[in-house]
This record gives sequence, structure tokens and C-alpha cells, in this order.
Amino acid sequence: MRVLIISNGYGEDAMAATLASALSKHVDVEALPTVGPGNAYSGICEVVGPRGELASEGHRKVGSLIKDFQNGLAVTAVKHVKYMRDNRGRWDKVITVGDLIGPLLAKSGGHRVDLHIDVYNSGYARNYSAAEKYALRRCVDKVLCRDDILAGSLRAVGMDAGFAGNLMMDTIPSLNLDLRGLITDKTAITMLPGSRQGTEKMFSLQMDALNRVSGKHKLVILVPLAPGVELAPLLKKTNLKQVETPLLGAGHLAVAQSFDGTMVHFFDKGIGTLARSSLFVVGQQGTAIFQSAGLGTPVITLVADDARPSRVQRNERLMGESRVSSTQDVSSLARKLEIYLNDPKKTQARGKVGVERIGPPGALEAAVRIIAG
Repeated sequence: MRVLIISNGYGEDAMAATLASALSKHVDVEALPTVGPGNAYSGICEVVGPRGELASEGHRKVGSLIKDFQNGLAVTAVKHVKYMRDNRGRWDKVITVGDLIGPLLAKSGGHRVDLHIDVYNSGYARNYSAAEKYALRRCVDKVLCRDDILAGSLRAVGMDAGFAGNLMMDTIPSLNLDLRGLITDKTAITMLPGSRQGTEKMFSLQMDALNRVSGKHKLVILVPLAPGVELAPLLKKTNLKQVETPLLGAGHLAVAQSFDGTMVHFFDKGIGTLARSSLFVVGQQGTAIFQSAGLGTPVITLVADDARPSRVQRNERLMGESRVSSTQDVSSLARKLEIYLNDPKKTQARGKVGVERIGPPGALEAAVRIIAG
């Protein structure tokens, strides 16, 4: 059996790649990432179809869709549809991971989707519109939703839909490291520089805010580096001094020191291990922020000035008290850091909301069972 996985976004690629790895034990898998080179699938399965890039890099901001269309989004979509039409009959089953783009692409290319895994929407933030329900019914045989609120709304209109867990919680990168020796009696904070353009600027903002509060608190900073993000430019931008010291093992990349002696440890991905060891996590909106909240670790989300207001409000409703939003401003972030640092017990209590709202793992096993039997 040959299976195609269509994923729509960088975070979706990472989740879909884990599904591809699990499925490859049972069936032949190919992947069609609609955005970017599909690096997450490297070494797991063959990447097929035309490549496409977004001027917005997938950030949903005010005007981002117009910007993407002006820079070739429509042309890329036509190429994807043509590829799907040219390859009708190639795959025995089709899976889509992400939002509605995957199912619409598959349907336009002459393929019905056997399984759609919605990792984008949550019933705690918004329900499906009538148009979305109609599109899903036209394009998809079975849907795995992020919660039973959404699954129930689809079952109410006659669709085969269910909730078996949240795929992003099945696909959290972890490290086989014990961080207790690094943290000791300090408070650990995980900082996410990001995975796209602007990581140096983002990390500099985070460290500048941290430097305003580190004199009042004993801190240790944990930084997971996404694939393609280099350490040297981050150190240079923030004036961190690399320290020659023994590392914990595989995945522990480097140690640096800020001007006041606060230690900053860099790791190869591993947000699962780092978030579990931290009082809270700081970063832009993205998969790692959701995963951290789902593990019970509160987050501070850095919101861009041009972020789409409706999306910001939707994510705030979803995450509730497990999330505090900050503008991408040093003073604003420093104030939000103090909110969490000044009352650790209350901060930890906030994390319980994230566990409930984001949901447990389980979708990965369910998807393999549905497709491979």
C-alpha cells in the first residue's frame, strides 16, 4: 500500500513526519509539504510534488495572505493541483495534516482524503463554520479533531469524526538528558528563538528583557535550537560569552554566560525535556508554545505588531490562564517575566489549564490504526 501525506505548514511538517515514520513500518509513505522544502521528512520518506515558499513564512499576520498571493502563492497552488491530477491512482490512501488547505488541494487534484488530522482548530477557541463543515464533507472520509467539541459538531452533520488525542502532543521532541544538575536551586526558563527568519533579533529581545530581571532572581536559561538555526550568530547578537565546560551529552550543544553570570544552555531541539524542567516558556506563537502548554508549563507568547487580531484572540481563548501575551518589546516582556517569576506557585497552577485545553497524546496511534489496520 502506498500512502500520501499532505502537510500544510512548518509545524505541521514536523508532526506529519512523525506520523510518516510510524506508518512506514506498515506501508510505503510519500509526503507532499505545501510550504517550504519539507526538511522534517528527511531520512523518513520521499518528498514529492513541487516545492513552494511563502513570503510570510507561514506567519498569519495582517496582510500576509495578500503578500503571499503577490509572491506566487496562487502559482504554487496550481502546480500542486496539477501534480495531484497527473498522479491520480498513484496512492491507495491520502492523509492531510493541518488546516483545510490539504483537503481542498487533494479534492481539486482528483483525490478524496481518507483521513484528515486537524491540528489547527480547537473547539475551546472557535467552532467550524458552515462553510468549513461543507468543505470537509465534500473532501474527507474521516476526521481526527483536536478535541471532542469539534468532533461532535462534525458528527452532528453526519461526518465520521472523532477525538483520540492531539497529534502535536504525540510528536514532542525530547532529549535523553537529566537537567537537574544544570538547574540545581535556580529557576529554569526556556527561551524559543524561533525557526524562521528573524531568530537573532527575537533572541536578542528575549535576552535584553531577561537581563532586566536576572539581578533579582537566580535563573538558568534553556534554549532549544530548531534545525537550520546556527549558534554563533545568536551569541554575537546578544554578546553572550561561550563557556568551555563539560556538556551533558548528545543534544547539549553549548553553554554561554550573560554579563551578570546567568548561564544559558543551548540544545538540539528537545522542547519536551526543556519545558518539563522550566517554570515557563517564552516564544512566538507556534507548535512548541502549544506543546509546552499541553505539558503543563505556562507560556509567554510574543505577539507581533502586525499579528492578525482575530488569531491572537482565538489563541488567548484557547489557552486561557496558561498563556500571557506580550508585545515584541523589551519593557513589555520584562514586565511579563516578573509576573511569572514573582509568584512561582501561581505560575505553576496556570499550567493546569494548558493540559486540559491542549489535550493528551493519542492521535498518532489512532491514525496508524485507521490507515494501516
